[in-house]
Amino acid sequence: MILLLPLTLTSLGARAVTWWLNRTGITAAQSWDSWPAAAAAGMAVVYVSTGITHFIEPQRSGLIAIVPNVIPQPELAVTLTGAAEFAIAAGLVIPRTRRWAALASIALLLALFPANVVAASGVDHPAAPTTALAPRATLQLIFVAASALALGFSRRERLK
Repeated sequence: MILLLPLTLTSLGARAVTWWLNRTGITAAQSWDSWPAAAAAGMAVVYVSTGITHFIEPQRSGLIAIVPNVIPQPELAVTLTGAAEFAIAAGLVIPRTRRWAALASIALLLALFPANVVAASGVDHPAAPTTALAPRATLQLIFVAASALALGFSRRERLK
């Protein structure tokens, strides 16, 4: 649930800063002056935060432990999903790729949900996530909603 902090603080911060920059005449911030863009920024920070854990110990081993048994190479799966999280984060902060990255974000969140079920059922690894399924599912739904919001169009984009 700690990941709600970067999502919320970054989204609100991006919205406030771009509002202020646009009001002071700095037009370079216009592509960020919307809730969809702010949600994209928030999700980008979430993905960088979680992506890092795919490559550092002991978190990496804990993530490998929650990969469902049907995945043949859990180490590779953790590496690939970490790389995907970094790629999605980059895509979310680039206005031209934001919508595709938001779609990829939703797809990744849905694809990773089985690992949340495994984690919630309990894994014999000290670094494995231990949050119960209801809070994990709620957090995933919030991330899906933020990613869906990032798909949206700002008023300026609709006028173009």
